[in-house]
Amino acid sequence: MKHDGAISLRSPIIVLLFAFILRLIGLNARPLWYDEAFAALFAEKGFRAMLAGTLTPVAGASADVHPIAYYTALDGWMRAAGQSPFAARMLSVFAGAAAVAAAYGIGRRLFGKRAAIAGMVIAAFSPFQVHYAQEARMYAGLALFCSLTVLFYLRARSIRHPLSAIRYWLVVAVFSSAAMYMHNLAVFFLLAFGLSTLPRPKLFAKVAAAGAAAFALWLPWFLNVPGQFAKLRQAYWVTRPDFVTLLQSAMVYHAGEELLAARMWLTLALFTAMALPFMLLFQLFKTRQGAESRRAAWLTALAAGTPTLLFLASLYQPVYIQRALLPASLMYSIVLGWLFSPPMSDANGGSWRGAMPAPVRWLLAALLGVTSVAGLWAHYTFAQFPRPDFPAAAAFLRQNAEPGDVILHSNKLTFFPMHYYDRGLPQSFLADPPGSGSDTLALPTQEVLGLFAVSDVETAVGGAGRVWFIVFDRAIEEYAPDTHPHLAWLADHFLLAAITHFDDLAVHEFVSLGSH
Repeated sequence: MKHDGAISLRSPIIVLLFAFILRLIGLNARPLWYDEAFAALFAEKGFRAMLAGTLTPVAGASADVHPIAYYTALDGWMRAAGQSPFAARMLSVFAGAAAVAAAYGIGRRLFGKRAAIAGMVIAAFSPFQVHYAQEARMYAGLALFCSLTVLFYLRARSIRHPLSAIRYWLVVAVFSSAAMYMHNLAVFFLLAFGLSTLPRPKLFAKVAAAGAAAFALWLPWFLNVPGQFAKLRQAYWVTRPDFVTLLQSAMVYHAGEELLAARMWLTLALFTAMALPFMLLFQLFKTRQGAESRRAAWLTALAAGTPTLLFLASLYQPVYIQRALLPASLMYSIVLGWLFSPPMSDANGGSWRGAMPAPVRWLLAALLGVTSVAGLWAHYTFAQFPRPDFPAAAAFLRQNAEPGDVILHSNKLTFFPMHYYDRGLPQSFLADPPGSGSDTLALPTQEVLGLFAVSDVETAVGGAGRVWFIVFDRAIEEYAPDTHPHLAWLADHFLLAAITHFDDLAVHEFVSLGSH
């Protein structure tokens, strides 16, 4: 018995170790993209500066749309661990691994150890989960705090002693508020979580009380949400979702985001995203009288309810972003663990999980395994927009640009990562078109960063004899068959000498017409 107990103790730890390793692979090799570079550059300015750069009103709206809890944590983390990409991302690595551990705790309470480990394995290898556990952004923390909310809810509802239960309900409130401090869109997962308890009025009353406490804790930031919402109304890059968006979300749950860019794997991602939910719903219907099936249906409601609520809200104001679904995806991984684990019987001999034949279980598990491996490979090797080789481009310009040259970026998306990798390289970037969906970097935020956009190409270039212009191929293609306006102006006033590519990032070398 002791030996069996030792093995059972080690198994989740081994899975957790694999989860941690998967989140370390290529951590320093993947270049930071705009959002990550912004996070690192913004966080280092300190709490007061970040408040000013986020909440200062601009035309009746806040300067930025995100809470600063993650940036504050990142600031403290980088002071201790350093500012390299590896160091900055390690905060998310730990949060992502901790979320996998929380998934095991949820699965263990709902379905037992075997199913919990299966769900933990799925979460550990999920390309979607690995992706955002490797990014210096707030989404791994969002998944962690939402999963801890669910875990401590399960603990709170099982305690009969009122005083002991209150302590756990308070913990539920704390983690719920922490999730909302991580990201405003946490409210959609928490709303789906609260609504899922409606069929049990007494339990719903307790959840509502914990929700009220969470709201009270969140209130200092909630007072700023109307201004941030006004910012969304003014300029936000997210478009209105449709049915295809929901289908893409289903594929992302199984395959991650980068695999969707690989056409040769798109059929696999689509088939997996259709086959597994179908079999899950079939099993839920087949075993609907079982206790475990009802618990699995509850997790399924969280996994599907979150994107549904986000979709409905986006019909009014588009806010539907895939990465906000990370907590819901984690719930889906747990319920797949229930689906894949061998059937169990209750005390009366009735099957809780039904009698899905073992070959079918193994076939479905193999399908998900192949999709996950393909998704992880696509993630680790992805080098396209918005993640080209920024360090190599910065090194190229450092070696070839001469004093008096102008290094100009078409927008902030290329400038911020290259500024992060070489802060001494003199560079500038052009402002986004005012009022456009990409016009998200407000002047107060620029002032905090000490990095200011230039209004037009002519002002940026001045009387330079040579201009290095950096732009994504994707940005050029968006204007096809016309010429990109910045390139058109430069072509009228300079001679194009060379184009150097770093993946899909193009560095155009323009020289003065008078020098030839």
